[in-house]
Amino acid sequence: MAAPVAAAPLDGLLTAMPERLAPSGFVEFATDHMNDSLDVFRIREGDPLIAGTKAGDYRGQHVNAGWNASQGLWLSGGLWQRNVSDAADTYLYNSWQLAAQYRFIEAQEHRPALALRLSSWGNWAGATESSTPVNVPGAILNTVKVTKPSDQQLQADLIATWDLSPTLELSGLLSAGSNRLSYGALSATTTRNGCNYQLSFTGNDIFGTLIPPCAAKGGIIQQFFDSSGDYGVDVANEIAWRGTFMQFGINSTWQNGPWTLKGAYLFHAVRREAVDAILSARGKPAYTQNQNIIVETDYRLHRNVSLFSRAQFNSSLFSNDIPVTYNSSTAARFRSKYSLFSIGLRADFF
Repeated sequence: MAAPVAAAPLDGLLTAMPERLAPSGFVEFATDHMNDSLDVFRIREGDPLIAGTKAGDYRGQHVNAGWNASQGLWLSGGLWQRNVSDAADTYLYNSWQLAAQYRFIEAQEHRPALALRLSSWGNWAGATESSTPVNVPGAILNTVKVTKPSDQQLQADLIATWDLSPTLELSGLLSAGSNRLSYGALSATTTRNGCNYQLSFTGNDIFGTLIPPCAAKGGIIQQFFDSSGDYGVDVANEIAWRGTFMQFGINSTWQNGPWTLKGAYLFHAVRREAVDAILSARGKPAYTQNQNIIVETDYRLHRNVSLFSRAQFNSSLFSNDIPVTYNSSTAARFRSKYSLFSIGLRADFF
């Protein structure tokens, strides 16, 4: 139920001809950041729930790589490590991505190059734990801990790339995929009749154990059984939901001497099973769309080495890139816009 955010897998920058800038392949190392000093557009300042706090502070690093395996076949992968904070806690997430892309039509005159890309990607953590109260129907949970939260996506992309000039190309993409979330165990603490209890969840069954000492008057209950279903809470469907998504995007790349400029726009829409219907039944909004803008500047320091900086702007946190962070308790946070900045080095192989 904790809600970190994290960097994107950069779908907006996909092209049908990735080998154009690095004929044999590339390796990219970067550090990613967001804090109050870097929030140059004051995106977080407009949200009264997080203004003036460390919520949304981010520091992490990633490595991406691509390899031109054969004519038209491009293999790629990436690993991310991220430390992200909310108003009180900091969370560590790891992410991965593997993809294979095959160009089945080459560009010719006004006809674009066409490629099909298949990928699998996901996010996981050893545990996420919130030390601030979480309101759920019928109770207030003082702390919440989820072990082994993760998500896994399968995705297919159709990519078209046009050569507009020797230095300018334009790409468009259409994607579809599926989400699947899971977790190991859910535990929490709560206060009942003046006493604190440790809660363990098995599905919707709750087993509560007294946390001593308790100075409440009268008989003190040492243990109790309950069901979250009695309060209208369906734990598995609210945390470990499944869904499908579609997205489309457009990007452009311009080269001039040692400089390369990239700009991208991506629109993402997701349909989640159960959890969004549960939110609607409670009169709460669900956030099913996200718009991403990416701007990147590269400068070639050497024939094989480039320095790059990248900025990402999102209309709804990173809901399309870190699905595991979205559940019935965190959904309200996804109304927030977000930005992230990266700087790194790329080694290109010719």
